[in-house]
Amino acid sequence: MQTNRIYFIDAVRAFAILMMLQGHFIDNLLARAYRSDTNTIYNIWVYFRGFTAPTFFTISGLVFSYLLLRAHAKGYDKPRIKKGLFRGLLLLFIGYSLRLDIFNWLSGNFNNRFFIVDVLQCIGLA
Repeated sequence: MQTNRIYFIDAVRAFAILMMLQGHFIDNLLARAYRSDTNTIYNIWVYFRGFTAPTFFTISGLVFSYLLLRAHAKGYDKPRIKKGLFRGLLLLFIGYSLRLDIFNWLSGNFNNRFFIVDVLQCIGLA
């Protein structure tokens, strides 16, 4: 069976994933001495790191929209919509369940950190 892949989207998606990985690794491993506003290489890296998350979110939404439009053209869009809604709700559930602090809740201490929105909630809503 032949697939109609758009290789440019796959390439940009792979690039966004690699940028996300290198951004996290370098940010966690870089010594404080090199994190200076006067360091040109660091400033360039920070500038390009700012494009990573928007690129990743945009490509993820583009892939979902492309698959939804392709399924709609075949008349097979209801399962794709259900699958997308399930994934969105699952990501919201996982995002908020990672914030659960059950032991503090059992002792009567409630924290507002539960309501902080993270990347999983953003992807789930998108």
